[in-house]
Amino acid sequence: MSLANFTIYDDHMIVNNITEIKEFSETVFILRVLDIPYEITGTNLVLKEVSNDNKTIKITGIVNSLEKKNIQVKKNKSFIKKLFA
Repeated sequence: MSLANFTIYDDHMIVNNITEIKEFSETVFILRVLDIPYEITGTNLVLKEVSNDNKTIKITGIVNSLEKKNIQVKKNKSFIKKLFA
């Protein structure tokens, strides 16, 4: 297994350790790598290959950005606070 989660070449990108693919189109890929959300944007993006274990993909196209997304974790209210809210 590769230690790098993202490997970028001239004509494609390899993404390892995928936990979930939320969305993908020709302009954006939203996915979770080791449970951390990322957004890949570009043009003519194509999901070219998926490994047998569904944890590694190959994306072709022009990648403009790779961004780690911040997601706020909502704290669950206790039962008592919900009862008297």
